[in-house]
Amino acid sequence: GVVLALSGFQNPLRGHLRAAATALGAEYRPDWTPECTHLVCAFPRTPKAARARQRGGVVVGARWIWECQKQGRRLSCGP
Repeated sequence: GVVLALSGFQNPLRGHLRAAATALGAEYRPDWTPECTHLVCAFPRTPKAARARQRGGVVVGARWIWECQKQGRRLSCGP
């Protein structure tokens, strides 16, 4: 399953992203932890995003959450 953290988003958008992801079955963590699989970033080229990638995480943007929500399922994160 997906365990995600958010980076670079302010409320209320942060809350909307969290709600959309958890409604789809993802687990949310307020900070990146070793169990996280995805980091949803407002800005993909940050030190936090680089650390997530180094630790095996997938870095995606908010659009990924919205597209998953629109389709009602988890979509591929690849190119």
